[in-house]
Amino acid sequence: MNSARVLCFILMTGWLSVSDSMAVGQPQNNLVGEVSVEQILDHNRIFRIYTERYEPDEEALQFLKRVEGDISLRVFFGSWCRESTKYLPGLVKTLNVVNNNEIKATYMGVDAQKKFPDRFLKLFDIKYIPTVVVLKNGIEVGRIVEKPQQPIETELVQILKRLQEN
Repeated sequence: MNSARVLCFILMTGWLSVSDSMAVGQPQNNLVGEVSVEQILDHNRIFRIYTERYEPDEEALQFLKRVEGDISLRVFFGSWCRESTKYLPGLVKTLNVVNNNEIKATYMGVDAQKKFPDRFLKLFDIKYIPTVVVLKNGIEVGRIVEKPQQPIETELVQILKRLQEN
């Protein structure tokens, strides 16, 4: 009887130490650092499904197809983040459909503690995920933070239209 208790104790102790190391010490397989759209789509099946199903606003598409100038998007997202999975597929699909070489997007995966990649988070003063920083000739002209109030492509168009007005 004592040997059964000892065996049970050993098994439980071993299981707890394995589960603790998985929770604390092991990476959770999140995308961190600069990644491609393909890496994002391969990493998260739901993100891929949302991207494939998304139907961008036609007016926004037409506007974005005509955009000229050096427009850069710095997209900070978390592969662990529900809002990133909900809103960014619309941006990915829109940019894919538009296929405008004047609009370049860089995707930066952020860890769940929002501490890495530290240099970029500080450079762009990122506090919330997802955040899309819109730059013209390297200068920030707007940003979309967390939950867009409208479809994400419409918010991007509004930022770019304000830029044209100035």
